[in-house]
Amino acid sequence: MKMFLIKENYTSNNLYVEIGKLNENEIREISKGIKWTLNNYPTAVLIGGTALVSYLSGGRDLTPDIDFMIIDVTKLKNLLDDQDILYKPLRDNNNNIIGINVDEFNVDFLDANSNNLALNKLILSTYRQTIIGGGLVKIINPELLTIMKLELGRDKDIKDGFALIQSGVLNKENYLKYLKILKNTLFDYESLVSYIEMF
Repeated sequence: MKMFLIKENYTSNNLYVEIGKLNENEIREISKGIKWTLNNYPTAVLIGGTALVSYLSGGRDLTPDIDFMIIDVTKLKNLLDDQDILYKPLRDNNNNIIGINVDEFNVDFLDANSNNLALNKLILSTYRQTIIGGGLVKIINPELLTIMKLELGRDKDIKDGFALIQSGVLNKENYLKYLKILKNTLFDYESLVSYIEMF
């Protein structure tokens, strides 16, 4: 676990600082989850709070759970079954199954074949790479993370989306390009366009 907490093993200084605030058990879970995913399902793309903290300096505290997006849930289940690792269905607010949760790692694996398929396809094909704990992790780009957060529509997600817009990490042209591609799949395309013009 010591290697996981070396500053040089992080692209994002903010993520390094926030992981350092977690307790030993939480750090161990994050380390184990990332290492297992990199070794067993390297095409997974990091999304959610850990990705947000990677991009935002002082945006919000890190929660000790990790979210990855994956393309093949059946393959992942087979890998977990082969290693006797327990998992359970991951459900959205409408009780739809959208992936699986692995308690041992405190990791949610979201199925790219659920919810907004066009957005998920872009997430999986336009990722960046970042170093977390010495491992090279695929991470959602900040423009799509912003769109995803604003599209979710929950108060905390909207706050996160605006924080990303205000942070200066977004490429405005890329944000607008992705919005145009996704126009027919978004709930409120016009609002998402207008938000970037506000800052």
